[in-house]
Amino acid sequence: MLGNILNQLRENSRLRWGVLLILGIIWLYSILLLRENLQVQAQQYQALAQSISRLQIQMAQTEWAERVTPAKVIAVQLEGELWQAPTTGLAQAAFQDWLNAAMVKAHVTRPQISVTVIDDDSALAPDQGQGSGSATPSDLWKIKAKLSFEFNAATLMDFMKLIESHEKKIVTGTLNVRKEPAPYVEMEVYGYFQKQAAPASKPNKETK
Repeated sequence: MLGNILNQLRENSRLRWGVLLILGIIWLYSILLLRENLQVQAQQYQALAQSISRLQIQMAQTEWAERVTPAKVIAVQLEGELWQAPTTGLAQAAFQDWLNAAMVKAHVTRPQISVTVIDDDSALAPDQGQGSGSATPSDLWKIKAKLSFEFNAATLMDFMKLIESHEKKIVTGTLNVRKEPAPYVEMEVYGYFQKQAAPASKPNKETK
């Protein structure tokens, strides 16, 4: 069979040129694939070299160690702005107690308040207002309070000052002043409580 093919190649010039053309195309395609592979490897090597260079520059910088202490101080300060509670029930009660006391101090009239815990699903709801558009970290409880009371400019300003100056962080989500049927304020505020471990109950000692 091989002899017949060779005879056909010797006798048919068109066949010879066709075979040579096919071999040329295969050779050219192989060269292109090789060049493309070399280019990809060169790009990967360059990216790796740049990453190593950046890492060496960062390792040579000594100020990173100096930034550790200030960063820890800031972390402690931010953690100090969080409310503390071992359970959601105590968190709601503490938040409501403070808000009630603040409204009394600001001479708010006819106050109404409802306090709920915001979970991750409800925190992502579009109608929760500003301050509730991101998921709550797993080590925190997000407590929402809905407030309403009669509108008085001086009273409202005093109440807002108490919120802003409080040592624990309170976020104002929404604030609306309505005129009908009588001037009154509707607002939502949020408190972030750090979860604490509930104190372990001591086992009762058996009396002899």
